[in-house]
Amino acid sequence: MKKLSFSFLCVFGAMCSFAATAWSDSDNDGVPDMKDACPNTRAGALVDARGCEKPGEFDSICLSTLQSGVYPSTCKEVSELVLNFEFAKAEVQFSQWRTLAKLKQFLQHHDVNLCLLGYTDSIGSERANDKLSTLRADAVKRILVEDYGFNPSRFTVKGMGSQLPVASNAQPQGRASNRRVEFVVDLN
Repeated sequence: MKKLSFSFLCVFGAMCSFAATAWSDSDNDGVPDMKDACPNTRAGALVDARGCEKPGEFDSICLSTLQSGVYPSTCKEVSELVLNFEFAKAEVQFSQWRTLAKLKQFLQHHDVNLCLLGYTDSIGSERANDKLSTLRADAVKRILVEDYGFNPSRFTVKGMGSQLPVASNAQPQGRASNRRVEFVVDLN
């Protein structure tokens, strides 16, 4: 019985260790180590979905501001930069890490504060949607702080619930678009 318990603990420990390291991002390029084909990317480099450096310049991103403008001031229109979520979940999917890498690059080039606005679709109660939208924005902040090393004071989180849908909630595709976190620059 002792051998069986010891074997179980060893296997369980190895599985937990693998799960913990699988989500880490050693070179801070926005691609988790288990998916990173180029694990030693230089700091601040623009990478592709495999984690390998892309040749070229900084990927220009223009975000709206809480003051109803666009940042940086050289921009004419807002870039499409949104993280989407699965139904009733607040975990950031692997498919969204490319967007996080772009956001990281933006934050490295611009010393601004961001408001992270979480949203849901219209399914569920208002109270549940308010809580879920806040959890989504918190999950994004946690990645920006813990994985990318940004100062937590640069981010505010706001759960918007099912307010301000970007698509109709009558169809599944519209509901999927409404389950999101948006990024808005706070110039104050």
